[in-house]
Amino acid sequence: MKRIFAAQLHAPNEGLAPAYLLAGSDPLLLDESRALITTRAREQGFDETLRVEVNGSTNWDALSESTQSQGLFSARSLWLVNLPENMTQAISKAFQAILPQLHSDILPVFCAPKLTFQTEKQAWFKALSAQFAQLVVVNCQTPNAEQLPQWLKVRLKQMNLQLDVEAQQLLCHNYENNLLALAQALKLLALRFGDEKLNFYKVQSCIEQSSQFTPYQWLDALLEGKAKRAMRILKSLENEEAEPLILLRSAQKELTTLLSLAEGTAVADSRALLPSQNLKVRFDALRIWQSRRGLYQAAMQRLTYRRVYQAIALLAELERALKQGLAIAPWEQFARLSALLAK
Repeated sequence: MKRIFAAQLHAPNEGLAPAYLLAGSDPLLLDESRALITTRAREQGFDETLRVEVNGSTNWDALSESTQSQGLFSARSLWLVNLPENMTQAISKAFQAILPQLHSDILPVFCAPKLTFQTEKQAWFKALSAQFAQLVVVNCQTPNAEQLPQWLKVRLKQMNLQLDVEAQQLLCHNYENNLLALAQALKLLALRFGDEKLNFYKVQSCIEQSSQFTPYQWLDALLEGKAKRAMRILKSLENEEAEPLILLRSAQKELTTLLSLAEGTAVADSRALLPSQNLKVRFDALRIWQSRRGLYQAAMQRLTYRRVYQAIALLAELERALKQGLAIAPWEQFARLSALLAK
């Protein structure tokens, strides 16, 4: 198995693999990866395309017949297979049964919206990686705030665009979590300025604020103590008319997790910090992903029991108001919560 980022598919020496798994849900990365693989497949004689939606209604018998007929008439076919986020036992069993029937005249491109450490332990993934020893897993997940500058540098090099550091920072700020809009902005810059080196002011004259955020990124900023980022994300969510109840429930869950991690520790003073030592056992018991453990540890090194209790009380007050239809400004409450937890 080989793991690469979507940008690495563009390498001139990147040949055609016997099978691909596009892992992630970024529209731009998925579309470009599929298009590039399709082009290379056409060049090697895969003239037919079969689109397959794997779900409870998939006609597995028809797919099985398709593999046999292609082998008989030597037709070469590209299969674009969309996998569900949650693979049931029945679907997993049927999926595993079809894999051995895929032969060299079929080029499968599987698309999975999410690929985690837990996912890779599942039977369907083990069967897939066993069937295709040279499977190429392409990361099509939207780069986070830390990864976006490097993605942008690669993109600029591909397009022969020259931007100074401040101009690159402006693009990353304005188009975080929205690669599709960022790619369109880069095309506009290329058309307008060509080979000219671009500075902050030239880029600013061409772009607009197009960042897209989720409630989970707001919560991550709160856990990390990034107050300015939390408020920026919160304002974006308000402008996008996000559902306040989703933010409320998600915040309650995170606060409950923090208290669960602190469970069993004797506390004499509510002003004491949450315990941040020897957390591995608690992380394992609560099945917290490795990628999120650093966030919780950062929060526990900064937050006191009192502040967590105050945050829980604030959310309880907001929940009562929303359920009873009382006049309340939920976004102001979320701003108070952000100030309380991220300061």
